Amino acid sequence: MKLIKNYLYNLSYQILVILLPIITTPYVTRIFSSDNLGTYAFYNSIVTYFLLVAGLGVANYGTRMTSQERGQSSTTFWSIYHLQLLATVISVIFYAVAILVFPQMQHPVALLFTISIVSRGLDISWLFQGLEDFRRITVRNTLVKIFGVLSIFLFVKTSQDLLKYVFFLIAFEALGQLSMWLPARRYIGKWQWDWQKIQHHFKPIILLFIPQIAITLYVSLDQTMLGLLAGTEDVGLYDQANKILKILLTVVTSLGTVMLPRISGLVATNDESTIKRLYELSFLVYNSVIFPMIFGMLIINQDFISIFLGPDFQEVQFAIAIMIWRLFFIGWTNIMGLQILIPHGKNKEYMISTTVPAVVSVLLNLMLIPYLGFIGTAITSVFSEALVWMIQLYATREQLQNLKIHQPLVKIFLASLVMFLGLLGLKQLIDVSAFVNIVIYLISGAILYSGMFYLLKVVDVKEIRSEFLKK
Repeated sequence: MKLIKNYLYNLSYQILVILLPIITTPYVTRIFSSDNLGTYAFYNSIVTYFLLVAGLGVANYGTRMTSQERGQSSTTFWSIYHLQLLATVISVIFYAVAILVFPQMQHPVALLFTISIVSRGLDISWLFQGLEDFRRITVRNTLVKIFGVLSIFLFVKTSQDLLKYVFFLIAFEALGQLSMWLPARRYIGKWQWDWQKIQHHFKPIILLFIPQIAITLYVSLDQTMLGLLAGTEDVGLYDQANKILKILLTVVTSLGTVMLPRISGLVATNDESTIKRLYELSFLVYNSVIFPMIFGMLIINQDFISIFLGPDFQEVQFAIAIMIWRLFFIGWTNIMGLQILIPHGKNKEYMISTTVPAVVSVLLNLMLIPYLGFIGTAITSVFSEALVWMIQLYATREQLQNLKIHQPLVKIFLASLVMFLGLLGLKQLIDVSAFVNIVIYLISGAILYSGMFYLLKVVDVKEIRSEFLKK
């Protein structure tokens, strides 16, 4: 039941993450131009590299070790956190040097992002994830998000308020990180220094840090390259498409966050039977959500963009039509990477699955951006995620071959395809207004998909109830 509670806590926060951008983005895109928002996105992509250094790959490793060594949570915490703190200091120094050396980095937006790097050094959410205390994380993140959104509506009024907008986004995140230290005292005790234990954690953290570098290269470097090779307007358009994808991905990836500590604990006790059932549940949940989401978004794409982003961002629909396929690849790699490779200590395989696509991503962007702009970046992002998927599929082949996932996958795909074809036919007959169109498509799509889901008997409700809920 604790797993279910954690999932519900995390899911409730993810729903908030979905709702708040739906509220704020139409407001923000009607105040700022794609060039304004592209400026923010460009510097945000640059600071991501420094945030990466500050985080040092501690998050996943810290979660896993805290879960496996709960009786020594205080000692484990301090020996891991000191590495994170040292990495943050180094990152701040590097960022200061970059500001002094490169005149373009002396932009006020870039200066504000210094707060983000310091904030990353204070982030100890991995401690609570490892302890499966998702309630505190959910409460903290919820309050931070709500206060941040209220501040934007109250104080951001014109295109001249870009600095205020950026400050609110950064400052409330930093306050949220600070707020976690008070409830953490009961777990971490007094400050401890043990150089030998710190060294013990260094190598495995670095092994997880290398894949994080690779992931950042094909997640953030695309926007940096886009800004340098095409301009901030293209960055603004691509960034809005990316944000919409992230909203959809929160639904897809929320399960993986709570599964990592649970599966890490089960791996430590060699409970292979339960692990297998949890993997099957993960694939079932992911596939059931991913495919209708992909086909549904292809139907409502144009109407959604006109309402959500406004007339100045209509070109975003072309990027969405390409990038929406990332949902499938990211959904599966969220299971294969975070739930199989990392908990089983296969850091080398995880590293390869991220570093190779990162290199390919850079090369593809260099070739496509000068000719296609943000469309070229969209194509590259899908290809990179597909490459990650293929490598991880090979690396986890032994675990996957024993799972009952193929038959439900085919049925879910067929149900989603029937829904898509039905909505495509409906789209030729109905064209009222963007909002009404979306409502009709969503209701009709839900009926078609759920009907096919039932007729094809994708899941056995009694089996789900007995196998998972009771346990």
